[in-house]
Amino acid sequence: MYPFINIFGASFPTYGLMVLAGVGAAFGLSAILCSKSLVRGQRIDRMDTLLTCSIIILGAIVGAASLRPLMKLPEVIIRWDYFSQLPIGEVLGYVFGEIVFYGGLIGGAIASFIFCRFYKIPIISTLDAIAPAAALGHAFGRIGCFMAGCCYGMEVSSGNPFAVVYPAISLGAPSGIPLLALQAIEAGGLIIISAIVVLVYIKTRPIGLCLTLYLAIYSAFRFTLEYFRGDPARGIYGPFSTSQYISIAIFITSLVLMYIAFSRDAKESENTDKPDESA
Repeated sequence: MYPFINIFGASFPTYGLMVLAGVGAAFGLSAILCSKSLVRGQRIDRMDTLLTCSIIILGAIVGAASLRPLMKLPEVIIRWDYFSQLPIGEVLGYVFGEIVFYGGLIGGAIASFIFCRFYKIPIISTLDAIAPAAALGHAFGRIGCFMAGCCYGMEVSSGNPFAVVYPAISLGAPSGIPLLALQAIEAGGLIIISAIVVLVYIKTRPIGLCLTLYLAIYSAFRFTLEYFRGDPARGIYGPFSTSQYISIAIFITSLVLMYIAFSRDAKESENTDKPDESA
C-alpha cells in the first residue's frame, strides 16, 4: 500500500497522518454532540468535553505503549535462558514492538476518570459524547494500519473480494501474498458503530447508554476479528489472544453498566412521574 506519502517533496508516514486525521475527526464529532446534549436533558460543557478528549488521548498514548511490555516482560523473565541468547535489539523489539489499542482504551479510561473526578466534570455524560467520536477516530487509525501494512489479516485466496497484496515496501505485512484486508474491514465496522452510537445519543436519554453500547459492540466485534488476524506478534494464551480476553472482560462489564444505566433512568423517571403528595 502506501506507508509513506510525499507532500511537496517531503515524505510523511501515512499511519501518523491518519491518526492525526482521526484525532481531528474525534474532536469535531464530540463538539457537535455537545450541542445535542440538551435533547438528552443534560447540558454538557463543550470545553470540558474537548479537554477530556485531550486527556484521554494522552492517557491512550501511554496505555497503548505500555500494554505490550506488561504482557511480554513476564514471559521474558520466565524464559530468560532463551531470550538472553538473542540480540538485545531483537528482545527490545519483542517487548516494545507495537502499540495496542486496548492498552490505549484502558489508559484513556484511567486518565479521563482521574481528570473528571479532580475537576468535578460529569464523567459518564461526557464519555457518552466522546464514545462515538472514539470509534470514528479509531476507524481512521485502522485505515492507517491498512496503508502501512500492520495488524494485517490472515492469508486468503487471491479471488477473495477482501484480499489485498502488499508490496515489498510494506512496514509489516508479508509481500506478494493475498491477505485479508482486516484493517479496512475493522475501519468500516467502526464507522458503522460510530453512526449507531450517534443515533442512540440523539434519540435516547439513559446516561451511560452510549458509552456502554460502544464498548459492548466493539468488544464483540473485536473478539470475532481476532480469529482472522494474520500477524504473529499477538500473544496467545490458551484458546484466546490477549485482545480476546480483554474483549470478554469489557463486554461483560459493559452489559452490567448498561443494566445499571437503564435501572437508574427508570428510577428517575418513576420519581419524576410520581405526584407530589405534599401539595
